[in-house]
Amino acid sequence: MAAFTLSVLLLASWFGFSPGTTAAAWAETPRPACGGRVSSTDDVVALITESADCPGSVNGYWRNQLGTAWTEPHYVPYRNGEIPKIACADGVTDPQVFADNALYCTLDDTIAYSTDFMSRLADDGGPSYPAFVVMHELGHRGDRIAGVLGAVSRAEENQADCLAGNQARFAVDAGRLTQDEAVNGTTLFYSLGDTRGGWLDQGGTAPDAHGTPAQRAQSFSLGYQQSIATCRTIGQSRDGNVPLI
Repeated sequence: MAAFTLSVLLLASWFGFSPGTTAAAWAETPRPACGGRVSSTDDVVALITESADCPGSVNGYWRNQLGTAWTEPHYVPYRNGEIPKIACADGVTDPQVFADNALYCTLDDTIAYSTDFMSRLADDGGPSYPAFVVMHELGHRGDRIAGVLGAVSRAEENQADCLAGNQARFAVDAGRLTQDEAVNGTTLFYSLGDTRGGWLDQGGTAPDAHGTPAQRAQSFSLGYQQSIATCRTIGQSRDGNVPLI
């Protein structure tokens, strides 16, 4: 994508932070101890914020992949009707650009998300749904740090879906999530597939194009079942299709 990647993200209300809070401010709050199985929103908070030493944590996954190049992410929650306080929002005057959505901003290395949208996701599918969506956004961040962005927009999005599946497997193996929840993750990504705004007609090379429902579900599933190398293969698709692997 261009300056930023619109996608979906997580519940800010879970964090107990006001919109605009950054990781620097979080450091003033006692960090959670390593959590157990994800069964509540508090458990999701632990999964995405606890240290890399905690089994199954997203920071542990990415530290394994990228070493010390990986640093703890900065999250910026906002409400529908607000413009998030991130560099990618500079000059934007219409808050509808960000409503019911989320993004990883490469300009200031932040992940911003609509709390209203993510609350609805949690209501629909339980706490694992927002966890998987955060993993997708972290996939974009990991791609940038590793220097392996997708060949075209849709390939980058499918690669991030695959990386979400790979992170989910890491959490399942550590007992933080269940295999049934991972199966439900496939349903989630299918439901978030790109069928809007003529993107399908424009194809996978169009700016902001995401994977089709089938592509997103397949990418997440492949990431769960296979290695990160599979995700990189998906990301190099020149037409945005998910190759037979």
